[in-house]
Amino acid sequence: MSSHAADSANRTLAEEEEFRRRLVDKADSILPVLRANARDADANNRLPDASLAAMDSIDLFALRAPRRFGGLEADLRTYVDVVAEIGRGCSSAAWITFISTATAWIASLFPDDAQRDIFDGHPGTRFIGLLEPSATTKPADGGYRVTGKWYYASNCLHADWGLFSVPLMDDQGEVTAPGVVLIPAKDLPVETTWFVAGMRGTGSNAVSVDDVFVPSHRVLELPRLLQNDVPRERKDEVVYREDFLLTAILMVVPPMLGMARAALDHTVAAVCKGKKINYTFYDASRDAPSVQLALADAATEIDTAHVLVRHWADEICAAARENRAIDPATRARARSEFGFAIRLCQQAMQRLLDVTGAGAFADSNPIQRLWRDFETASRHGLVSPDMAREMYGRSLVGNEETITPLV
Repeated sequence: MSSHAADSANRTLAEEEEFRRRLVDKADSILPVLRANARDADANNRLPDASLAAMDSIDLFALRAPRRFGGLEADLRTYVDVVAEIGRGCSSAAWITFISTATAWIASLFPDDAQRDIFDGHPGTRFIGLLEPSATTKPADGGYRVTGKWYYASNCLHADWGLFSVPLMDDQGEVTAPGVVLIPAKDLPVETTWFVAGMRGTGSNAVSVDDVFVPSHRVLELPRLLQNDVPRERKDEVVYREDFLLTAILMVVPPMLGMARAALDHTVAAVCKGKKINYTFYDASRDAPSVQLALADAATEIDTAHVLVRHWADEICAAARENRAIDPATRARARSEFGFAIRLCQQAMQRLLDVTGAGAFADSNPIQRLWRDFETASRHGLVSPDMAREMYGRSLVGNEETITPLV
């Protein structure tokens, strides 16, 4: 067990802030490796071993795992800044970090027996996590037997465990409740199905199980999670009191903050190297007011998006510290502002493409890869800006009819 587990007491706000700075610095230290291998990740539909080794070297996959098992037990705000920083190096590395650490956090809400199965001796356990139900179950002595197939299983090429949404059924095949189950990756054969325009390095293929037994301590009814009624024995660990729904949704966003920042980094670097504007008298685009304005607007949009996401991470963390519930109206507003943050980054990305011009789409230019990655990632169902706006608009006019259970 690592030194991280020496003291399982909660960090103070000042301690968490210092801890956050150290982890962001560590994330920054591996950016050269991630950048150097990002093109290979895209070309080969998987994260290169060198990138994974760099991520393991800073305990990245232990980011949200319990300190009792050697994890880092970082709060949501720390997660936001660390994963956004990873996104500046490689979109797929940031996405895999999100998938794995978000699922590690959910696994930490299960009973302690399940946590021991997963984390004891392995705080950096890597995860697949899918909350779209696609399976059948049947009761068995001491648990359930599960058969099913799930697509878009990001990180399936590198995972140790998977967490999946399933319908919990009785002996007659009737659904009693939606649930989530934890299954070892060794029981999950991978089918190569991930042929896409963006986020290729995530290797988000299909995985399946055939009549696999899952013991009851690794089965949890989804409504309990949505109601923050979790069966874990330790109620004092503040990180695991963060609002389930808002935390799970917010954790999708930071990789995109990093992608947008990376595009800004690349564009500014190209402009400062003396890139000219064809068919004009500007031999250096850095001298053109239109370019300066576009860069200023893009940088402000990205900064504003990050501030919004940090604000909500801080709000969720404060509610967890105070053991305070977050009401549905606040959740609806938060979800709308998550979507707005994504739109801001999307606008910034468009401005940066315009500054770069047609050359942005050359295979050798990393900006086209970042654009493909962003446009793919931003379509994730949990962060649909339009659906989130609709939820918030309904809330503002007092319409309590819901369009999703996830609010």
